[in-house]
Amino acid sequence: MKYIKLFSVLLLTVFMAACNDFLEENPKSLLSPSNFPSSAEDCELILGGMQSVVASQSFADRGLYFLAEVSSDETTVRYTTGDRYELDNMVFTTDNQYIRMTWSSCYTIINQSNILIKYLPDEDWAQPYIGAAKFYRAWMYSTLVRLWGPTIVRLEPTEQISSDEEVVRTSEKEVFDIIVDDLVDAEQKLPELWTGNAASPDDGRPTKGAAKVLLAEMYATMAGWPVNDVSKWKLASDKAKEVMDMGLYHLLPDFADLYLIAKKNGPEHIFSFQHTEPGGTMMSIQSRPRGEGIKKGGWYLWNTQESFMNTFSDEDARKSVTFLTELIQPPYDTIPYSNFLRNPDDPPCPAIGKWQDFGRDNIYDNAKRTALIVPVFRYAEVLLLRAEAENEANGPDAAAYAAFNELRGRSNPNNLLPTGLTQEQFRDSVRKEWSYEFAFEMKRRYNILRWGIIDDVLSNDPHASKGYQPYKKYYPIPQAEFDAGLDPSLQTPGY
Repeated sequence: MKYIKLFSVLLLTVFMAACNDFLEENPKSLLSPSNFPSSAEDCELILGGMQSVVASQSFADRGLYFLAEVSSDETTVRYTTGDRYELDNMVFTTDNQYIRMTWSSCYTIINQSNILIKYLPDEDWAQPYIGAAKFYRAWMYSTLVRLWGPTIVRLEPTEQISSDEEVVRTSEKEVFDIIVDDLVDAEQKLPELWTGNAASPDDGRPTKGAAKVLLAEMYATMAGWPVNDVSKWKLASDKAKEVMDMGLYHLLPDFADLYLIAKKNGPEHIFSFQHTEPGGTMMSIQSRPRGEGIKKGGWYLWNTQESFMNTFSDEDARKSVTFLTELIQPPYDTIPYSNFLRNPDDPPCPAIGKWQDFGRDNIYDNAKRTALIVPVFRYAEVLLLRAEAENEANGPDAAAYAAFNELRGRSNPNNLLPTGLTQEQFRDSVRKEWSYEFAFEMKRRYNILRWGIIDDVLSNDPHASKGYQPYKKYYPIPQAEFDAGLDPSLQTPGY
């Protein structure tokens, strides 16, 4: 049976409840290739709608967070049953709601991108929007290929897909090649700074810098498992250096400022999930603890483990920001993390501190949705990609040390890497630094996958080991697709 349901259900509707500062309109009509897009204003609408999808609960605000973050060894949930527990403990089924919503969101954005790429004219005003569409398409395929492996690829809008066309899963290497092609074109077409946004390169629209960072990340991924093309290390290092040489980005002096609403879209932010109030992100309330003595607690969907917190040096300024070990309630109560509600099988668990902004005046009275932004790429990743790729390509040379210690120096200036390390010692330091710097930022699962250590890591995690098998390094295609007619032979092996 030929199959087009996968893409036809995504259709051409843009979600218009956009949360971006650059999108002021809120149209109610549906858009289709017969009347869209024909101007820069139209393209701004569709970019705002795409950003709304990726920043929603169906993707970054919940769905993707469970698949790319909670499923790692550094994050856990307090639940003992249900879809959230099943992902954390690797006992999920093919009808898990978060697998389904993340899959659907990716293809929604891919189809919107295909519309822009297909129908925009070859005129100067349209080039940045074609670049943005290629960035989004590449980003979504980078998500699919790292979570599902061999991927169903579509490069045409849904109405261009014949009902007679056979659906296949494209190999990881071929998908990465498609991603690279899109990003090479995107970095040429995208602006460094969008017109009308002189304050910061990051306002939710992808930029030249964002395309370069994702391209560096893809080269580093292709150098590792499953492609294992070590020639890509040099490309990853060179691309990271291009971002460094742009002169647009630098580290914020204080790591804590990265997660404050008042400091959002600063010089370290390259591309982020954007939120404004009302209707912002629920990341804060979803991470905030509840438990004994907590008067206005959060939902506490996810938290972390004491053992992970203890790997941080007490001299590392990131530790107190990354982990929430006590909740201070006005005017005088202090609740220790031993009181935080947790899975009864776990020891006391600290909460995730990065997504809390307790300096806000209304933090307790209006905490369900906030204007917090969640970084996708920030300059710290550029430095770490540069250090890692340079070490893998050339050993721990001066460039690798310079990038690493620039990052380490912000949060732990008394513990810079000493010279004289072997390549393996430097590699071990880089891998630890990924965890210290990017804990809970949806990087860990992707990293342990490309490093080829996901089987060992998850088999030894107290939660994931309950159900993890090597085939679960990739997720299943949602059961709903097969119910609609997809050939069962396309299911991820093992499910």
